[in-house]
Amino acid sequence: MTHTKRQAIDVLLVEDDGVLGGTVAQRLRLEGLSIIWAQSVAEALENLEKHEPALMLCDIRLPDGTGQEVYRRGAKLLWETEVIFVTAYADVQQAVDLVRAGASDYLVKPYDINDLVRRIKLALSRARLPQGVRTPLRHFHYESPEMTQVVSHLKRLATTNFSILLVGESGTGKEMAARLVHEASGRAPAPFVPVCCADISEATLESKYFGHAAGAIPGSDTFSPGLLEQVGTGTLFLDEVCEMHPKIQIALARVLQDGHFRRLGEAEPIPFQGRVVAATNADLEHALNTGQLRRDLYYRLQNAQIEIPPLRKRVAEILPLAEHFLEAWSHDNPLAPFTISETGKRALLEHHWPGNVRELMNRVVQACTLAEDATLTEHDLFPERALEPDMRPSLSRARQEAEREEIERVIAECGGRLGEAAKKLGISRTTLWKRRRDQNISNS
Repeated sequence: MTHTKRQAIDVLLVEDDGVLGGTVAQRLRLEGLSIIWAQSVAEALENLEKHEPALMLCDIRLPDGTGQEVYRRGAKLLWETEVIFVTAYADVQQAVDLVRAGASDYLVKPYDINDLVRRIKLALSRARLPQGVRTPLRHFHYESPEMTQVVSHLKRLATTNFSILLVGESGTGKEMAARLVHEASGRAPAPFVPVCCADISEATLESKYFGHAAGAIPGSDTFSPGLLEQVGTGTLFLDEVCEMHPKIQIALARVLQDGHFRRLGEAEPIPFQGRVVAATNADLEHALNTGQLRRDLYYRLQNAQIEIPPLRKRVAEILPLAEHFLEAWSHDNPLAPFTISETGKRALLEHHWPGNVRELMNRVVQACTLAEDATLTEHDLFPERALEPDMRPSLSRARQEAEREEIERVIAECGGRLGEAAKKLGISRTTLWKRRRDQNISNS
């Protein structure tokens, strides 16, 4: 992979269908987005060398391979890129697996172009958040006793050379916890190397982890270091470790026991000087009983085992995290800073959060993208919560009357100065003008 600076673009479109690709490219350009269109795996990878897309929209089936191949081979260049896959119905499971491996979203053909544009804009809104805020894995908010204890344990473990196993539901912040350990240790100047164990093909397993000598594998006449060598004295983060191939589990357990490994095609042992932090959201007891996770590897990883609690057990973090994502959005948004209404806050606190911190971030970003006002309501944050049909008219009228009374009160309080009133109400002057017109509200 090249190390030269790449040109930033909005979208890399990878689609071999000339008609569909042309239609999508034209529509996205009309939306004001910069776009590069590739029609094969080779073209996609070539363009990734030259361009840094905020988003990649990629078909699963391509003439010279698959979208999964683009995702795997271009992984280092896609690290900060939102990725949406497009698939036929027969390949839905493959798309779902890719989303589990870190892709942002997927669409099934035939799809509605307006829905595609909406999803792309939502994904781009995440990609354009300031660095360090784009994912919840960069920041801990730990007002709760549960997370205060977790962070305390992680900081103490950072001073040791222990291997660490992090367990917890998807989206709780296990990678962030691993980064905290790395940054709080003496290993911080060395690399932090994250690996999704489920996303490495069986054909390249040994070469990927251990590297290979020149000529040791077909088609390669150059030496290549593996992940264990690349990490140096840093931290190797093995995400979804229960999805690691059994062959590599055996080899990695041996490395952790003996402290060295060998490149493919070489007999000379190489010392392993890094620390391993592994993570899983799987049921450990089931994984061990079924052999999905080998016990010899588990015992070597589990020098210390830390559970990252789900967000529903860290209620004190919900509103601070939501405010954190709001501030991040408002930082680059020309509109007035967003706030959350009292009903919105109550809804956030009452939600079960099956997707944990990642779900919270997505809901806040989506609400900021689609909301009409700068004050986010329950329905902005949870648009799927439709009212019962027989309740809508009376509740709607009550809401309109309450809104009218509040607008009239604030306008009177501001002496009829609409700009000042709009600011107090947390809405734009244009929105206030529309509300006055629709509800026949005067300035006095």
